[in-house]
Amino acid sequence: MPLTARPDTSPRPAPAPSADAPVEWSFNPWRERPARSALAAALGLAMCAALASLREPVLLTFALCLAALASLSPLLAPARCRVDEQGAARSGPFGRDRRAWREVRRAVRRRAGLLLSPHARPHWLDPWRALVLPFPLGESERLRSELEPRLARRGL
Repeated sequence: MPLTARPDTSPRPAPAPSADAPVEWSFNPWRERPARSALAAALGLAMCAALASLREPVLLTFALCLAALASLSPLLAPARCRVDEQGAARSGPFGRDRRAWREVRRAVRRRAGLLLSPHARPHWLDPWRALVLPFPLGESERLRSELEPRLARRGL
């Protein structure tokens, strides 16, 4: 009778995470900062009511209301954040905002998140041009420790 090899069924240790593995997390502003989210929702409804009071055509009113709510989306909608070897990204219901590492000149580490700016020094356009990656409250320290070597490699 010929001998056949049996497949190896012994448990193998899980591979250690690579330094190049992407770091991903999600952020839900209603869970993390409910008071700010409620205030943003009230402000969004007030803006839509003000737009409706102008008695413009329905399609225009709807488009302007959508634009007003989109401007408040970081405080209203959940986001998925990802940092990998190519850059960083934040995805939400109104699309994806991505920055390649070559576009980032400054990284500001905060307890609440990471700001990646195209400006080497603080700039008045940072609120509009910088990418903000918010951290969930319970995972702030873990994410900062995982992201620090990546930022250091790029001189940020």
